[in-house]
Amino acid sequence: MDFGKKGATPSKQRICDHPNCDKEGLYRAPKDRTLREHYWFCLEHVQQYNKNWNYYEGLGPEQIEEEIRRDIVGHRPTWKVNDLYANRLKDPFDILGLGRRRPRPTSFSEQQKERPSLVTIEHLEAIKTLKLTPPITLDSVKKNYKTLAKKYHPDKNNGDKKAEETFKSITCAYRLLLKALK
Repeated sequence: MDFGKKGATPSKQRICDHPNCDKEGLYRAPKDRTLREHYWFCLEHVQQYNKNWNYYEGLGPEQIEEEIRRDIVGHRPTWKVNDLYANRLKDPFDILGLGRRRPRPTSFSEQQKERPSLVTIEHLEAIKTLKLTPPITLDSVKKNYKTLAKKYHPDKNNGDKKAEETFKSITCAYRLLLKALK
């Protein structure tokens, strides 16, 4: 018994549950799959017990598979997605298995047609000219073009040559990005 500090109550020392061992049982190990009851072992015997213990012992392959599936969701109940709500969900990778994923391009050239790249120097300059920030979408290109075109249109700037040149560069940048995004 350990009386430790003055006024402290004596602590109860557990003895290792392994037969013929009189060391202190500091480490607990489950008795069965319910994990509600435990053995108390010393370090040497808990390591030995853990090495030999099999959680799935006595279960067939189907039962093991079911146990793993239930473990993924923390043994909580789950339900299939209701068709009423399935149409409201955005599932671009078809995680829910509803079969609404877009077909994958078969070649690199098809992939480029589907999603054009904006990484050329001309595209980067066009993005800078239209004062765009990522993500760059067709709507953002049109919105920024409209705003800048109104500001630098020659009719609004009384024939100012600098404004006219800016308007031309904005229009060229808009056409380039429009072509890339369509």
